[in-house]
Amino acid sequence: MVSAFRTHLLAEAGTLGQNLSEKELAAFEAHFLLLREWGRKMNLTGLKDDVAIVRRHFLEPLAVVDLLEDEGRLLDLGSGNGFPAIPLKILRPGLDLVLVESSERKSAFLWAVLRRIAARDARVESRRIRFVDDLRDLLPCRYLTLRAVRARDLLKGDGAPILTEGGRALFFLAPDEAASLEARPIRGLRLLETRPLPSGPRSVLAVLGTAGGR
Repeated sequence: MVSAFRTHLLAEAGTLGQNLSEKELAAFEAHFLLLREWGRKMNLTGLKDDVAIVRRHFLEPLAVVDLLEDEGRLLDLGSGNGFPAIPLKILRPGLDLVLVESSERKSAFLWAVLRRIAARDARVESRRIRFVDDLRDLLPCRYLTLRAVRARDLLKGDGAPILTEGGRALFFLAPDEAASLEARPIRGLRLLETRPLPSGPRSVLAVLGTAGGR
């Protein structure tokens, strides 16, 4: 019997022109079920409706996965409940995924998801980031993602280059935050484009590249 989660995810993915394999569907569902299970004991998402969870947490990665190739390091900051980075890893399994999370409890949840989906080349770094220099051992990376954290605060300082040449940063932000990245760029990065997201008008994707790159 096909679960309600799978039925809704497949329908929503179809609106984006995305066809999901059985392996991808199983991994997405495992993430969803663990989110529900662990969410009874800790705050992992403020969304209670399954339809809203699919649209906010699962559709956003599906809408932007075309920007990633299947190799290189994906560094995700403030990983929390694992979105968008774990779905991106499911869709691009060749990526070397590093989830950075300051909360030990949320780090434990992230490890549980990675184990459940049998993710290879994926790990959780439990650390608090105050400056870009705190990421010295993880930078530069090919892809950098973050959502619901203040990019400018985390990436301040004069540390190592953030992205490799041709790399991309994908920031899931409010529209005003995305606009500010063009007016006041983060050191070493420049805004390339913004994209709407299927979760609604309160969130957009800001795509950034290296300051001297194309």
